[in-house]
Amino acid sequence: MSTGNIQIKEQAGAYESPAELFKAAARYKGERYFYMNKDKSEWLIGLGHAYIIKDESRNPELITEQFQALLDQAEQPHHIRLFGGFQFDAGDSSLFDAFGHSHFIWPKIQIRCQHNQLTYTYTDMTDEEILNWRSDDEVKAPVVQSVANLNEGQFLHNVATAVEAMKAEQFDKVVLSRQKKVVMDAPVDSAWLIERGLQNEEYSYFLLLEEQESTFVSRTPEQLVKVEDHQLSTNAIAGTMAREGDQAAQKLMNDPKNRVEHDIVVRSITADIEPFTSRMNIPDAPEIMTNRFVYHLYTPITAQLEKGNVLSISHALHPTPALGGFPKEAAATFIEQAEGDRGFYGAPMGYVTADGEGEFVVAIRSMLIKENIAVLFAGCGVVEDSVPEAEFDETETKFKPMLQLLGVTE
Repeated sequence: MSTGNIQIKEQAGAYESPAELFKAAARYKGERYFYMNKDKSEWLIGLGHAYIIKDESRNPELITEQFQALLDQAEQPHHIRLFGGFQFDAGDSSLFDAFGHSHFIWPKIQIRCQHNQLTYTYTDMTDEEILNWRSDDEVKAPVVQSVANLNEGQFLHNVATAVEAMKAEQFDKVVLSRQKKVVMDAPVDSAWLIERGLQNEEYSYFLLLEEQESTFVSRTPEQLVKVEDHQLSTNAIAGTMAREGDQAAQKLMNDPKNRVEHDIVVRSITADIEPFTSRMNIPDAPEIMTNRFVYHLYTPITAQLEKGNVLSISHALHPTPALGGFPKEAAATFIEQAEGDRGFYGAPMGYVTADGEGEFVVAIRSMLIKENIAVLFAGCGVVEDSVPEAEFDETETKFKPMLQLLGVTE
């Protein structure tokens, strides 16, 4: 990749909220992103496309190579993080036709917040452009017109078919998903979504990625992998129960179906990261993770990184049995036949730094918005003793974060 010298300027700035910054950056609509970690101590905004790296295959080696080519042309040290993701599968989804299967952005303006301190990084921008990128567009709240399930009958059929396949020992677990469609009375503005998303204390990552007329949004509890100071951290999150009643958390911890599902995920993740790591640490039993609407079984896993980077490791981990199934290949084949292509739903998304470290999450609890129409995604782990109607109810609970974000429910 040849671009000439890349000019970079960095400066500190006073704290502003992500929603206000998105509102001020209306001129970059269709070329913005937002990423916030679980505890809200760090977030990242990208405005405009200085460089965009796309490929119609999921290709971490190509992304690494082209990112390094750009880094080699930057004239001074900087804090740029390449942000984006790899689609869930290799097929084509009409919903996600604006995005590449590998889709990463080096923005014109990156705003990084750590503990309420902002750093602005500008790429190939004049001093006049830096001073005048802001505008004052009004943000209006849309009103919900309709909410509908898109594939209820097919989902119930898929669960029943998967159960029969597991009884025939074709695979041990598969994750199946379904969709809802929400129609609003006006286009959905990203600044409004971010403002709403920051009004609650949901312990989840929050990401939003615009590309032309499409916007992908996820409030996910699930980290795929983080690499920092040569330390790899990941986790198994599988097994879910609605927060209903005083004993729900303990019931989840003791539930055989959910414990089996969780143990499958732990074993698979361990096998996937073993070639890259040493000194692995895995607790003997899961913990309970509490979110606004549900409890999850949760096992944190850490290890010392020996080779690879965050892109190659995320590719090796994807899809975990928490979003695909086990064994991986058999489950992936079943998903492709039952559902088609998922786009960014359940896909690895996040950022990579100049030294190959960074963090990727699993983009569940998500939606794809085009103008005034949002298609929402939710899934559940299916094992041999799953009941289709019970799995349907579980996905209803998992739609709630996106429904709340759109104002369908509080």
